[in-house]
Amino acid sequence: ALNRRLELGGGPPDLSGELGGERRSYRWRGGKISYSVAGDPESEPLLLVHGIYAGASSFEFRKNFAALSESYRVYALDLLGCGRSEKPRRRYRPEDVTAQIEEFAGEEIGVQTHLVASSLSATLAMPAAVRSPRLFGKVVLICPPGMVSLSRPSGRLGDAVYGLLRLPVLGQALYHALASRRSIRYYLERMAYHDGGLVTDELVEALYRAAHGPGSEYLPAAFVAGKLNLGAAEYYPRVPHRSMIAWGLKARTVPVREAEEFTNRNPRSEPRIFRNAALLPHDERAATFNEEVGKFLAGQRAGGCPNGSGSGS
Repeated sequence: ALNRRLELGGGPPDLSGELGGERRSYRWRGGKISYSVAGDPESEPLLLVHGIYAGASSFEFRKNFAALSESYRVYALDLLGCGRSEKPRRRYRPEDVTAQIEEFAGEEIGVQTHLVASSLSATLAMPAAVRSPRLFGKVVLICPPGMVSLSRPSGRLGDAVYGLLRLPVLGQALYHALASRRSIRYYLERMAYHDGGLVTDELVEALYRAAHGPGSEYLPAAFVAGKLNLGAAEYYPRVPHRSMIAWGLKARTVPVREAEEFTNRNPRSEPRIFRNAALLPHDERAATFNEEVGKFLAGQRAGGCPNGSGSGS
């Protein structure tokens, strides 16, 4: 009864109000995907893809969407199982995320688009860039794991964790503990953000609501169990696009030293290291991040370390 109450007690935040723009839906073969779009239809398109965690959604780009839409036609989608998109009860695999990015770009946007993807979604976008290079222009990858961390299949331990999370009663209770307000605040303060002062009650509540509702546990369960792990070393050296590797200097779970692995393996890489930021430099240093993305997409090279960001080269 408690599980049922918690499952029905959430619901995603009002992303249309937070992001602005127009709310639309895209009928993907796996389910209906919700997204926001803004900016001049004649401008170059730019696709924003949030990371994967309990409560994940396009809400992650609330400080970037409007600013970037001044120069680009910006699309910010909620991946299947997140935000306002459908949340089917299914076993998610890396290809599910890759195919959503690839097919949304090809079918819904329909012309070559720049891509900004965060954390694990940045890694899962790499096969799409390799398979369909003409769909994408320039690529911005924010703290992508997979070159060192999350680079191997989860194995038997992952199978055990996934099986535990999928148990009818105990598994649901465990998920609700992982997606509690206390757990979400702990993750944000200890892992996602360098500046804990940015972790407000409103932010915690927004992620908590998005992490609950029927089917909300399926994608996070796959992530926690390592079922979405992908080795970036297999794909990133083959990504043919000019790429900006954005990293928070204070990132812990995916430390900044891993950025060098990406820049060493692909000569088309350009690092941007953001001081006083962790896994979410686009949130903690939003103004500087938006400026750096604009320069990168416009073809300007980074110089020095202005206002908390640097080339790292």
